[in-house]
Amino acid sequence: MNKNQEVDEMMQKASSEEKRESVKVDYDKIAEDYALEFGRKYEDFEVIEEFMSYLKSGAKILDLGGGTGKYTDLFLQKGYDAVCYDFSKEMMKKAKELYPNVPYLLDDIVHVKKHFSNETFDGILAFYSLFHIPKEEIDQVFSNIYDLLKENGIFCFVVQLGEGEDFIDEPYLKEDGKNILYFHYFTKEQIDYFIQQHHFQKLYESMKEEVGENELGDLGNSKVFVIVKK
Repeated sequence: MNKNQEVDEMMQKASSEEKRESVKVDYDKIAEDYALEFGRKYEDFEVIEEFMSYLKSGAKILDLGGGTGKYTDLFLQKGYDAVCYDFSKEMMKKAKELYPNVPYLLDDIVHVKKHFSNETFDGILAFYSLFHIPKEEIDQVFSNIYDLLKENGIFCFVVQLGEGEDFIDEPYLKEDGKNILYFHYFTKEQIDYFIQQHHFQKLYESMKEEVGENELGDLGNSKVFVIVKK
């Protein structure tokens, strides 16, 4: 059985919960190394600046899949009211070391509406986290985000272009990370569908090609950054 057949079989057998659990387990394992390399490094900062340009002073922001809390901390420094939300206990530990003043909520993104009322946030950021949401649940996640945003609220997210799902290698786990991290690719048509289906207005879109040994997945390396308004 070749790699593609093995992954296809794994995908057919895995439940949505098992897919999400594979992500949580991996991020718990790599938290130390990840924090060393990226814990204080702002990636794609021009997109974050664009996101902030649509927000008023004191805006309330939810950082979904915020990991080490670096962007939440940045938002706090800029005078926003921000909270970090992630499901990795080890990432939360690193966040508490790096940014002890960052408010942190530990749970899965699919459960976010358990914690907040509708129309709570002026802005929601999902940077490098939506491609770990199983295809069975991504539509509901977009719906939840829409509900949590105030009128004219801003949502910024990044996805990776490609088709279908995969269990991919996690670069930081080296040989221990063969085909175990769940990954969900998005086509341009799917991105536009989610925006239109959930009545968002697109404000900004950009694309970045990335290569390197630490890139995730092997079905494409084009990342799409999108900012929309409710």
